[in-house]
Amino acid sequence: MNVAQVCVGTGNSKLGYIPTFSLPSRLTCPGASAWCIKHCYARRFERLRPFCRMGYSRNLVLTWDTDRFVGTMLARIPPELPFFRIHVSGDMYDQEYIEHWERICRQRPRVHFCAYTRSWVLPELRPALESLKQLSNVSLFASTDMTMSLPPEGWRAAFIEDDPRASGLECREQNGRSDSCLNCRYCFAPNAGNVVFRVH
Repeated sequence: MNVAQVCVGTGNSKLGYIPTFSLPSRLTCPGASAWCIKHCYARRFERLRPFCRMGYSRNLVLTWDTDRFVGTMLARIPPELPFFRIHVSGDMYDQEYIEHWERICRQRPRVHFCAYTRSWVLPELRPALESLKQLSNVSLFASTDMTMSLPPEGWRAAFIEDDPRASGLECREQNGRSDSCLNCRYCFAPNAGNVVFRVH
């Protein structure tokens, strides 16, 4: 596949200029709770912008070919890029896919990657996620909501503000204290804590 055919986002008003890679929502979200499916902002976005849905679907097909996926992403992620967001839509859907990202992240040690996942709830995927999470240039959050259990010890958590267990920094972009994730950078900071989001 030509590298131009992969859909790499260039950021948005929330993120700032932080490139992103996404997959179709729900279809690639094996750890999604019923609450998550009901409130999925990515699903709404895909309905409003069919071209994004088509791009995310092309991305999914690309991930099925390990060498082409890894090679394509390395071609699209410059070695000196400061930040990269994995999944505005979609999630870590199986072990092999998680291992793809570990290969990519290892080969781009100066790029700091950030991702939020609910796949941590699946015992068969957790070892691969733990391995990815250990990389010094990866910030991997365990997303949860009030219908789910708390993430394992040692994980940074991404809470919903309505969750009575929520602890951590309220998203600065959402509460108006920063104009974008690029300017805030809290979630990309490797030793920072949990984050709390509003439903959006």
